[in-house]
Amino acid sequence: MKTLITCLFLAFAVIPAFAQKTIDAKEIIEKINRRQAVSYQNVTITGDFDLTNLANRKEIREGNWRGDSQQFLSVVDVPMTFKNCTFKGKFLAYRTEEQEKRLLNMTNIVYNTDFTEAVTIENCQFEDNVAFKYSVFSQRALFTGNTFRDEALFKYTKFRNAADFSGSTFRDYADFKYTKFDEASAFQKASFERAADFKYTKFDEGVDFRQARFNGNADFKYTHFPRGTKFDDVRFEGSTDFKYTTLDGRKFAPSSR
Repeated sequence: MKTLITCLFLAFAVIPAFAQKTIDAKEIIEKINRRQAVSYQNVTITGDFDLTNLANRKEIREGNWRGDSQQFLSVVDVPMTFKNCTFKGKFLAYRTEEQEKRLLNMTNIVYNTDFTEAVTIENCQFEDNVAFKYSVFSQRALFTGNTFRDEALFKYTKFRNAADFSGSTFRDYADFKYTKFDEASAFQKASFERAADFKYTKFDEGVDFRQARFNGNADFKYTHFPRGTKFDDVRFEGSTDFKYTTLDGRKFAPSSR
């Protein structure tokens, strides 16, 4: 009997160790506003993780009656790390709102977020939209081994330092149109299950696409790849567009496998 009680006690003690802790996204936002480094592992984050309304948010452009957008910018100025986490809500570093202006003209209010310190997001699950449109990453950005179940919006994003999406799975639209990579970048063994848009994407240093899988449409039109770019063992299962694509200044289209 004593042995049975001991075994039951150990079993109940072990269960919490394997269960993911749950935390409200607002608690993390409050930590960022206090300028405390963010580091979470094996955590489920509930609610929208909205980084567009931080305490340091500033207006950077006024809107006007002609319909020009009013713009606000928030800055994450602390290191941010998430490993083996699950995001239940949206992950927002970009969002818009519409408001009525004179003569009922509609104009957008745009909220953006920049990151001045290193960002590490590894082996995480994103169950809703991810939006980093127009964001600037000043330091290294790691997005390795993640699963994006909904749209992943990186359009017009600027990566000033190394960026790595290796091993990540994009189950919906992956939008890297007009994205700029100043340093080395990687999508090695990444899986794009629907459309992957790299149209007009600018790579200043070599990018690694080795063993990547494109199961839907892959658009690389007008993309210019520098010397050092790797496309070994890439597989294209859907349609492709490499019109006007160049590698080290020469016309380029990788072979399908």
